[in-house]
Amino acid sequence: MSSTPLPPARRTLSLGAALVLALSLPMAPARSDEVAQERFEKTYELSGIAKVHIQNVNGVIRIETGEKDQLHVVAVKRVKGSDAEESLKQTEIRVTKTGDTISIETILPKKMNGFRFLFWGRQFNADVDYEVTLPSRIALEAETVNGRIVASGRTASLALNTVNGSVKVETQDAPLKVNTVNGSVDVAFAGPMRKAELETVNGSVTVSCSKESSIRYDLQTVNGRIQSEFASLNVEGKWGPKEARGEINGGRERLTVETVNGEVRLRSSEVAVTKK
Repeated sequence: MSSTPLPPARRTLSLGAALVLALSLPMAPARSDEVAQERFEKTYELSGIAKVHIQNVNGVIRIETGEKDQLHVVAVKRVKGSDAEESLKQTEIRVTKTGDTISIETILPKKMNGFRFLFWGRQFNADVDYEVTLPSRIALEAETVNGRIVASGRTASLALNTVNGSVKVETQDAPLKVNTVNGSVDVAFAGPMRKAELETVNGSVTVSCSKESSIRYDLQTVNGRIQSEFASLNVEGKWGPKEARGEINGGRERLTVETVNGEVRLRSSEVAVTKK
């Protein structure tokens, strides 16, 4: 027997009754303790590649230097919350090549919509931690929103950006640019300082380089001190904003540091800094 569609007035009444019934039912609890995890691991050849770009949302990015002419990517995906297994499947690690650049991107699941999301409290929290290994000669850009970034042993330009997380760079031997909002910045050069632009809002900035570094510096903080193990800096401002501008050993490489809430430290090392 074929069913007969309801007249418009009765259809509206039935939808309203269903809505009232749904609201009156007890809400099914979201299993917020459910956790799912998956490991992504692949290796890519770097013939013709000059730069790698990593874009993440939630999670750590760790950049290591390897001897092989390959890009090795390990990404650990973790999802916590209701429907964790399904959300894990929808969390994608997308690797693409455009010209001389390889891009690695985290694609998060789209949020649920409609009545099911409203009534059953379907939620998720997806994190992806990256460990990327590639030759030191490849330029690299990495960015995340919530997570720290760590890099070591680079001899090509490096640009690192996060919002909520610290940044640590070791044995750097090339130009460097770092930007964060809530987190400290700690940079150690392998020898003499190279051009560097370092910025945070809530956190201290520490730069270490060999004592023979030739630096043209511009250092600024609002709530903090400016300290140097090189020649005494001429710091303007005793209370509130403080600035220091000048040259050390001829001023060949430019160093720009800005923070609001934190100290600025310029440290001298006798020998090249090595990774522990």
